[in-house]
Amino acid sequence: MTQENPIYLPDLMCEVHSLTYDFPTRTGRLNMAQGNATDMAGAIALFERIDPNVELISTFAGDVPDTIYRRHRKDWIAQ
Repeated sequence: MTQENPIYLPDLMCEVHSLTYDFPTRTGRLNMAQGNATDMAGAIALFERIDPNVELISTFAGDVPDTIYRRHRKDWIAQ
């Protein structure tokens, strides 16, 4: 995914190309600029605003899978 002009989002502490959310599976995806990493708390807060019951968030830096945040009971685990 090569896009120009990503937008820096201070809450996420990264440059974002896009994000998507699938309500039936309660899964979010955050596509960042190559070499970026997001703030875990910021990413979770963003997707919880979209759906308080989000269960999984996948992040990608460029085309490379970066981190998966998975809800485990009341806590979040980064993988």
